[in-house]
Amino acid sequence: MSTIRSKGALIPFQASSGGLMLVIVAAMAFLACFALAGALTTTRIAATWTDGLAGAATVRIDATEDDRARRISLVLDILRDTEGIADARALSERDVADLLTPWFGGAPDLGELPAPGIVAVVLDPENEPDPSVVQARLDGASAGAIYDDHGRWRGRAAQAARAIGSLSWWALGLTAAAIAGAVFLVVSIAMVAHKGTIEALRLAGAEDRFVANLYQKRFFWLGALGGLIGSGLAFGALIGLDTLASVRAALPMLDAPYYWPFVWAGVVLACALVAVLAARLAVLTTLRRRG
Repeated sequence: MSTIRSKGALIPFQASSGGLMLVIVAAMAFLACFALAGALTTTRIAATWTDGLAGAATVRIDATEDDRARRISLVLDILRDTEGIADARALSERDVADLLTPWFGGAPDLGELPAPGIVAVVLDPENEPDPSVVQARLDGASAGAIYDDHGRWRGRAAQAARAIGSLSWWALGLTAAAIAGAVFLVVSIAMVAHKGTIEALRLAGAEDRFVANLYQKRFFWLGALGGLIGSGLAFGALIGLDTLASVRAALPMLDAPYYWPFVWAGVVLACALVAVLAARLAVLTTLRRRG
């Protein structure tokens, strides 16, 4: 028998199954966009945090008022005479109050509150000093000061961002797996309903890949359309959140980078490809079982 080559509407797909598949893919694409946003932006946040802390250090001087001005001046002299430190300046009471404001829910009254003296240090990025050496020099001068190069905070910030990013990538992978599983299940059920038609096609000379192509074509467009709808809703939600000042203040990662249009297109294409591969796998697996 001659091999069938026409790819017309040989298998009557039900609109209800197509609509269900569309809803599932759209929902998964919606979640995938948020997972992808988390994965991409946590990388940017980690870089921002570590860059912001890199090249800088602080020295905290005891809050006791005794000889405070003298001790701050002594600390400044020691720091400016230390190799690897480019600059050092004492923060004013206004600067210290601004730093404490988030912790007090308002500007504290430093006249009643014993606040420590803070010295901001700019490090030489090519030759950062050993923190233990700097601390030893401060201790030797009995300045009552503690040197902090933010190394611990840099490590924790980067570690936290990496953990969140990893969870986001795992969520993205699970979302893709959910789309593939849903397509596989729907195609398997559809093939049971179309068993007679498929057997007739195979008896007429249709190869397994021909039958697979019938399903692939349909689910490619269902996947693409579902991805377009779901990602469109997701990006609309992200833009809506970005316009809220309160949310922007809490989640600065919502700032949309220039490459989001490409990400959007990538999500749509990924949904279509996952649907195609899952449909093909389902068809070929089912046909091989039937023999």
